[in-house]
Amino acid sequence: MLGVLSILLYTCTTILGSWDGVESIGDKPLILTPFIENGEASKAREQSEVDPSLFAGVKSYAGYFTVNKRAQWNLYSWFFPAPDRPLNSTSLIIWLQGGPGYSSLYSLFEEIGPLQYEFYNKVVKSNITWGSDYSLLFIDNPVGVGFSYSESGEYATSIDEVGQCLLNLLLQFLEVFPELKTAPLFIAGKSYGGKYVTSFGRYIHRNNLDPEKKKINLKGLAIGNGWIDPPTLLHHSELGLQLGLIDKTQADMIHYMEKLARMYWANGKFEFYEKAAQAGMDMLHAFAPINLKNILVALPQESEFVKDYEAYLNRRGVQRAMHVKRMDYSYFNPVVERELKKERYHTSKPWLEVLLDYYGVMCYNGQLDVLIGYAPSKNTYRSLNWTGTQAYRDAKRVLLLDPDSGDINSFMKEGGNFMDVLVRGAGHMVPKDKPRAAKQIIDIFINKFK
Repeated sequence: MLGVLSILLYTCTTILGSWDGVESIGDKPLILTPFIENGEASKAREQSEVDPSLFAGVKSYAGYFTVNKRAQWNLYSWFFPAPDRPLNSTSLIIWLQGGPGYSSLYSLFEEIGPLQYEFYNKVVKSNITWGSDYSLLFIDNPVGVGFSYSESGEYATSIDEVGQCLLNLLLQFLEVFPELKTAPLFIAGKSYGGKYVTSFGRYIHRNNLDPEKKKINLKGLAIGNGWIDPPTLLHHSELGLQLGLIDKTQADMIHYMEKLARMYWANGKFEFYEKAAQAGMDMLHAFAPINLKNILVALPQESEFVKDYEAYLNRRGVQRAMHVKRMDYSYFNPVVERELKKERYHTSKPWLEVLLDYYGVMCYNGQLDVLIGYAPSKNTYRSLNWTGTQAYRDAKRVLLLDPDSGDINSFMKEGGNFMDVLVRGAGHMVPKDKPRAAKQIIDIFINKFK
């Protein structure tokens, strides 16, 4: 009898994987780069297809691309083709999360993706998703974020490195899905992801200027509540006063620290800039102890959901289905944040100004976000200089209404390749707070520039 039990135990362990954490074949990451290098891109595509039974029947492909061989950096990507249509017949959106250090899979399950995670290990189809009309590629970026990993223990220390790695991934991805080479490409992201979007766009643009390289069909960039230009954004005192969160005396105290921080920034003293800027934010939070990402939502906004969805993504069967390396998945990696900390204070405005002459750009903000609010962001938008500056400044603001209810969804201003949008009733996570309004503006943007 004992012998039979031993055989059964061995068989179950072989099929389901070791119970003590030792890796089985199913625990190994699916790295697609070797297939591509060996001229087997079609095999990479075949191997990367995800079993849809765990994911509400939604078709998808997932795996790793090696983007830095020396440092052995492998970026995880999860691709969702637009349903029921040829790949090249609609636009491709690449989504990049912010932080730095946050996983893009959060936005897959909670903001724009075709899947929605519900509590207690349940995944269902999203009712409103950008994936209903566009193909979506979610990338855990940079290396070390989410399921992406570095074998060497090295991490990206500059936004420039991040942009180069994303271009490396895209070139490989387009070999696996060559139909997408002619599809209109849009890069989207939020918060600190605004820096990733502009850096990635810059590298694609440089690639496209090289006559010896194949052109990438980039059409536009969409940035939500973007951390683009620190000095023009650092006006929380004014926003807090406008929203009635602080009084004039408190606003003056915060304004003094912001003015000091901008002076340090102008002189390249970023360490002192950080201290002064943080002191101002600490004052604001002390005077108005609220959720700065959405002033109408109690703190904490995400913690219970994040804990539950992290636990789901750490289930062994789920990780196998996603083709990831066996690891403890975390929504946030503080090591990545630390390595890119100095980049937080550098501006992405010059890159954005160059890109505006060639591609469409949409910057959208949630009305209830204080962290990167609309009023401070307008300082950034007004300071941009490109060939379409005057057309944008002269443009009239228009209302975007909900097609069913007739309610005001957003306020949009558009001119010279640039659209700025205020989404009514949304906070820092616009697609989560107002999914219908977010889908409406991405539709308008893509239809204009595709």
